[in-house]
Amino acid sequence: MQSEAALPVKRKIAVILAAHGEAETTGILENYRVTMLTLGHASMVMPIPLPLQQFIAVTSSIRKRVRSFSNAQASPHNRITREQGDELNRQLNSSLLAGQFDFEVHAAFSASEPNVEKVIEKTRCSDAQVIVSMSPVDSTLSCGMLCSYLASSFSVQELSKVKVLSRFWSDEQLYFVILDHLLQNSRFSRTSGDKKRMLLLLHHGTLVTDKTGDTPKFRTGLDATMIFADRLRSMIVAHPDNPYRSVRTAYLNHNVGGEWTKPSFEEICFDLKKEQAESVDIFACGYFADGNETIHRAAELISEVPDSSVYNIPCLNNSQLFTSYLALKVVSAVEQITCMSNELGNG
Repeated sequence: MQSEAALPVKRKIAVILAAHGEAETTGILENYRVTMLTLGHASMVMPIPLPLQQFIAVTSSIRKRVRSFSNAQASPHNRITREQGDELNRQLNSSLLAGQFDFEVHAAFSASEPNVEKVIEKTRCSDAQVIVSMSPVDSTLSCGMLCSYLASSFSVQELSKVKVLSRFWSDEQLYFVILDHLLQNSRFSRTSGDKKRMLLLLHHGTLVTDKTGDTPKFRTGLDATMIFADRLRSMIVAHPDNPYRSVRTAYLNHNVGGEWTKPSFEEICFDLKKEQAESVDIFACGYFADGNETIHRAAELISEVPDSSVYNIPCLNNSQLFTSYLALKVVSAVEQITCMSNELGNG
């Protein structure tokens, strides 16, 4: 009896979505742990005394808990990242490369579980690892920490099978993904009435100068943030379907360690209060997933300008446009790794 031909063995590809991570409840202890991890990472590049870290973690956790009495919404950040991973996994394993590769997508976090470094270690025996830095702008505290870990833990041969996807702010394709998402989710159209419609673009703020007024000695991502913000705003203003009369940019700052980017969200709120803004759409375009830094901004603006109409446009989250964009980036990375592996004689 003739045996059936053996099916080709697929190469296992681990895709790791490396996000920041947040507490998934409004519980004080969970939020305290996540904040302490976040501040611990930050203190590696800027001086934040331990007592100050503890004070910030305690007060921040209590504030979230108190807010939950009137608004029970906890951060959706981790859940959204898992959903992004599930949808990316589905797209990759139904792509043209599915006949050669078996993709397994993991959501991992730097400040909550599952920890990024643990997931990298767990998938180390894969034929390739593609690590996606889930932030449009890179800094020492995001992609920098990830790359430092890989450089100190992996051999040169192992690194040839690893690809880190970052520098999204410099990818023209991402701008069009964001622009399409915005126009699809805006509550207005170009033909809407003459009401004063404003779009407020929110970006993650960053340190400009340290406490002594000097340029920080670590990579803050300031230049990339400015380029990203200016380029995206210009594209929106120039787009023929832009429904907004005014497009402004604000930065969500933490105000620790020195002077941060301007104008801050709080400064913009003050300006809009003076202007008696009528209608404002908020879009946190500087984030790939909604979380604690984005979900309460509409309510905060309404509290400052109670007579205004405020609408929150969700982050890219697990939108089809964004997931398809990530899938193309991952496929390209896998092809690069495979090509390098064949050149080195490992294929």
